[in-house]
Amino acid sequence: MSDGQNKKPGWADTKVFRNGFLGVLIISCIAAALAGLNSAWHNPDPHFEIEGIPVFFAVYGFVAFAFIVLAGQHLRKLVGRKEDYYDDRE
Repeated sequence: MSDGQNKKPGWADTKVFRNGFLGVLIISCIAAALAGLNSAWHNPDPHFEIEGIPVFFAVYGFVAFAFIVLAGQHLRKLVGRKEDYYDDRE
């Protein structure tokens, strides 16, 4: 057996932590959406018309983050090196 199979799960692997973390994440997302709604009501004259849409910045941030993650997965295929890349040169 390998060492990974005999190890005790870490504190971040427990069900309580995962559920708590997910709860905090959901509450944070709801708070960000509510803050976006609040700013849309308090900014009656946005610089650009699209900024007047409620929760625009929350949606824009999520889409931008998702794009960066997905683009990074494909970029890794282009610029990635084998694990022993530097060992071969010595």
